[in-house]
Amino acid sequence: MIAVVYEDIGKVTVADVPEPVIEDPHDAVVRITAAAICGSDLHFVSGKAPLSPGDGIGHEGVGVVEAVGPDVETFRPGDRVVMAFDIVCGHCWFCRRGQTALCEDFRNLGAGPFGGSLGGAQAELVRIPHADSNLLAVPEGMEDERALFVGDILTTGYYGAAIAGIQPEDTVAVVGAGPVGFFCVQGARVHGAARVLALDVEPDRLALAERVGATAINVKERNPQTAVDELTEGRGADVVIEAVGNEQAYESATRMVRRGGTVSVVGMYVSEKADVPLGVYWTRALRIVFAGICPIHAWWDRAMDAVKAGRIDPLPIISHRLPLEEAPHGYQLFEDRIATKVLLFP
Repeated sequence: MIAVVYEDIGKVTVADVPEPVIEDPHDAVVRITAAAICGSDLHFVSGKAPLSPGDGIGHEGVGVVEAVGPDVETFRPGDRVVMAFDIVCGHCWFCRRGQTALCEDFRNLGAGPFGGSLGGAQAELVRIPHADSNLLAVPEGMEDERALFVGDILTTGYYGAAIAGIQPEDTVAVVGAGPVGFFCVQGARVHGAARVLALDVEPDRLALAERVGATAINVKERNPQTAVDELTEGRGADVVIEAVGNEQAYESATRMVRRGGTVSVVGMYVSEKADVPLGVYWTRALRIVFAGICPIHAWWDRAMDAVKAGRIDPLPIISHRLPLEEAPHGYQLFEDRIATKVLLFP
C-alpha cells in the first residue's frame, strides 16, 4: 500500500509500505477513505518531535473497517468509523474516569517512537489497537468530511470550551482562529456563550470564524486587550480560550480576561516557558485551566451529536482536497499558510 512517511526534517514523501495486519485480538484494520493534515503533523516534520525516516504520519482519519481481531466486540468489517488520534487502552484507572489522554498505555497515530511507533492515518490502511475504545461509528448518512475531525480537532475545540464553564451571558474570546480555534468558536456557541470574539492576524481565518458566528478582531490592526475591553464595557472577556500554543498568545489571554474570569489553555506546548506573575493572578482571582491533550474518548459522542444536529459545521475549514499521492504538496500549502485544512483521499 502507499502511505505518507517522514523522509527528513521539512520533507515528507509517499512510499510503498507493508500493509498493516491484526497483531492483537483487540485490533482492527481500517481502510482510509479520507485523512487530513493537522497542524501538529508539522511539529513532527519540522523536527520539534522526533521521527525516523520511513515513519508513517497522520492521525486524522475516517474509513471503513477492513478486518477485526477475535476480541473486538463493537465493530465488524464494513462499518464506517472515525478513529481517535490518540490510542488508549480503555480500561486503566485514568481511562475508566474519562481522563483518557492520561492513559497508562497512551499512544498516538503517526507520531513515530514518540507515539508508540504506530502507523499513520495518511495511508490506504491503518491498524487501530483497542478498536472498541479507539473507533467511533459514523452516523448513517453522514458524509466522511463531517465526521473526520471528530477524532481530533473538532472534539478538542468542543472540549476546550466545555471545561471553561461558560455561562449563558458570557463573552468568550478565542485567541487564534486556526483550525482548533475555529472549532473552539463553535464549541463556545454550543455551550451557550452569548457572544464569541475571534482574534487572529490572518484575515482569511477571521472570515471563517465570522461565518460560524464570531466577531472578528484582527490583532495586526487593533490591540487585542483594548479591542476586547471596548466590547465588554472595560471588564474583559468572561472566558478566554487560548488556541495557539505560544507564550505570547498565553500572556495575551491572561491580560484580556476579566477579573474572576477563566482562561482555557487549549494550545499545544512542549518545552516553552513563561513568566507567571502569581500575585497578579491571585489578586485578579483568575482560573487557569490547562486542557492538555484532549481526552477524545470521553467527549466525542457529544461532539458527534453536535455535528449530526448541525450545531457544529466542520466543512468551512476545508480549503484543499488532494489525492494521497500529492500529500507533499499539501504539506507545503499548510506550511506556507495557504491552506486552512488539507484533506487527502487514497
